Amino acid sequence: MLVRAYVLFEVESASDGTTLERLTHHSLGGCKVLASEVYPREIIAHLEADGLENFNTALAELLGVAGVRRATTLRITTT
Repeated sequence: MLVRAYVLFEVESASDGTTLERLTHHSLGGCKVLASEVYPREIIAHLEADGLENFNTALAELLGVAGVRRATTLRITTT
């Protein structure tokens, strides 16, 4: 089952773009991340994972990235 989701990350104001780089270059098994900064302290990411378990694991890892304050899943679909 393929899982696709959009996640909004709230980041610290002092991150200066480094958090975006960490999110997009973070190595996640079974999950791809494409992220873009939409506002100074908000990053939107499209995640694509091989299953819901891999998505949950990836999201938990991304929440541990330095500079990330919180994450909100905006939409999730499975195929």
